[in-house]
Amino acid sequence: MKKFILIALSVFLLMSFATLVFAEEPQIKLGGSIAVKGWYFDNVAVSDYSPEKTGSAAYYKGSAVLTVDAKISDNLKGYMELETGDKNYSGSYTWGTQDVKADASLWFRQLWIQYTGSGLLGVPSGLKVGHQLLTLGEKQFLNLERFGTDAILVFTEPTKELFLAALTAKGSEGVKEDNTDDLDIYVLLGTYKLDKNNTIGVNYTYANLPEADLKFSNLGFHANGLLAGALTYAAELDFQFGSFCDDGGLCTLGTESVTDKTKYKGWGLMAKAGYKLDPVNLRASFGMGSGDSDYNDDKIGDFQTVMSPEVVSPTSRPVHYTQIYERTIRTAALERTLGAGSRSTGIANTTYYNLGLDLAATKDLTLALDGFILRATKNGAWEDEMGHSVSKNVGTEVDFKGTYKITKNLSYYLEAGIFSPGSFYEDTGTVDEGTVTQVMHGVSLTF
Repeated sequence: MKKFILIALSVFLLMSFATLVFAEEPQIKLGGSIAVKGWYFDNVAVSDYSPEKTGSAAYYKGSAVLTVDAKISDNLKGYMELETGDKNYSGSYTWGTQDVKADASLWFRQLWIQYTGSGLLGVPSGLKVGHQLLTLGEKQFLNLERFGTDAILVFTEPTKELFLAALTAKGSEGVKEDNTDDLDIYVLLGTYKLDKNNTIGVNYTYANLPEADLKFSNLGFHANGLLAGALTYAAELDFQFGSFCDDGGLCTLGTESVTDKTKYKGWGLMAKAGYKLDPVNLRASFGMGSGDSDYNDDKIGDFQTVMSPEVVSPTSRPVHYTQIYERTIRTAALERTLGAGSRSTGIANTTYYNLGLDLAATKDLTLALDGFILRATKNGAWEDEMGHSVSKNVGTEVDFKGTYKITKNLSYYLEAGIFSPGSFYEDTGTVDEGTVTQVMHGVSLTF
């Protein structure tokens, strides 16, 4: 029923935009990029992505992006972005043998229509529908900006400082003829500009999966901005609640329950700041996502995140904070219901401390260095699962980034990281711990 209400609301908004659109010549802007990247991995187990002494792997990948930005009028636009990939979610193709075409297909990363007007209550309002990139707040709970998702978004701006929006997005689609196996996401959000440099916001997310009687909520608060012309900051705080039944829906039959519902009790916190002293920018950040103390109780303490799915290659995953721990190897997260898989879990059951700096060495060369201390927020659930004591010491990581502008629209870049695993991995099954090394370098042409 919620789907039909939101669709009806979208149609109402579209029809209420009474702004007169004069005949205009459409403005079509073409763009894109070509990138070639070389990757090197050392000591990442193929079986479970643990940091083990397993040897190295190296290969090259290529990718191309084509975009069409169609401005039909001041009120109407469409956007298409095609990206290569050797399979869905890959984002690139692996270099192959000689005298054959590149083994790549084209997939839509973005494909949406946006219409704006001022007919509703006399204030600017709009509708955006299609496959689009979505994030909430400071991107700690929901971050779908790598490959996007299908969504319907309606928004309004009652004042130039206030932005309000509602959306429905597809979390997962099961059998098309059966609505009970779909994970649907509904969001309400608002942001307010305190001034031109500082913004605060709040958002509420409700996720529903009928066949599992899953009813999940995330309430998030965030802020970001610039103080005194040099101090940047950002913060996010999330609270999670709701419940689900994982016994095939038996607890929703209306008779005697077979099991009690499992309740969500997660939370997440992130704060970061930077201070610019040309040509150096000093940075510090802290993140903590809740974990579970007891694997066998009726509560899920792990902070649930909605990010890249497990099938996405680490060569295509976006970096949220670390290059290796959160993108390439399995994390300390254990109880996942919204986001499947053991990688790309954000700050779920993870606490990190970070110091970093950026250096604008020349007008064409930029460098960045980051250090991380990583710990499991809770180890109780892991101890229940393993049957013995498990350390909270996940490890440490050092990351480096560098970009050199060769000429206009052409850049060379290098990313490298070293992850030293803590005793958490040995305690949770790693046979022979190994220091993980990861390097990516390449050239990128934009047009």
